[in-house]
Amino acid sequence: MPFNVAAGNSSGYNYASGRLDHQTYFKSIRVEQSQMARTVLDRILYAWLREAILIEGYLPNSLRTLDSSFEHQWFWDGHEHVDPAKEANAQKIRLANHTTTLAHEYARQGRDWEAELKQRAKEISLMRELGLATDSTSLSPGEVTDDEDIAVEHAQ
Repeated sequence: MPFNVAAGNSSGYNYASGRLDHQTYFKSIRVEQSQMARTVLDRILYAWLREAILIEGYLPNSLRTLDSSFEHQWFWDGHEHVDPAKEANAQKIRLANHTTTLAHEYARQGRDWEAELKQRAKEISLMRELGLATDSTSLSPGEVTDDEDIAVEHAQ
């Protein structure tokens, strides 16, 4: 861990040096998390599943047969960007030019993209029901913006 991260003080650093130390440190954390997921968490999950399979009716049928392609994902806390507006704009650009996915962007924040989109669809639906504006303009009941269409489609 770099000294300025450990001390919580980058006052002796210029901006670029301070950011570089933080970036490399957070990347090293992601490497450790990945290794921990493979060597510890996956093994615990598979051991738990082997035991859970023995309990009739405990797991859905789709999980009662384990194979090597069992897909799962571990979520870790995300790291906040120094400039949230700049990061939001970069995220918008990455999504627009298809160099990232919603799953990846939400995972960077330690969040499950499907759960977040379902929640957002509920919020948009309730806002419309209450006649509240969902963007900078007020929507009449039943009127949906393109962004809302996308959120609702992904949530279904």
